[in-house]
Amino acid sequence: MIPCERYAQYTLLRDASFFAVAAVTLMIGFSFIPALALDIGASVALVFAVVQLFRVSRLTEERFMQGEVWLSLRADERPAGEQGVRVAFAATQDLMLRFARSAAGAAIVMFGFGLALSATIGHDGL
Repeated sequence: MIPCERYAQYTLLRDASFFAVAAVTLMIGFSFIPALALDIGASVALVFAVVQLFRVSRLTEERFMQGEVWLSLRADERPAGEQGVRVAFAATQDLMLRFARSAAGAAIVMFGFGLALSATIGHDGL
């Protein structure tokens, strides 16, 4: 794994953890209605997935080279030449899409559990 890709992974993990903290906090706040808590967690995960997809759609090689991942690396850690930039750019895009896919999968699972839970215990959540 190239240093640029590793740093991008840590950056995306940091972003995902901020969303996870928000989701867990909201889910705990609504824990008296478990189906709603799961739906809220799924919604936050889905928002994270959409944000990642939006970021990927707006990312260009020029923006990538002006972004946090590229600028935070020392010059000797950055891939050299145009081909190196393209490889790092493609690896970062791939990572962002993988994080979006994982978040969407987690949202599907939580929505499914929330639906099953609301079907078994009724609409009022009690």
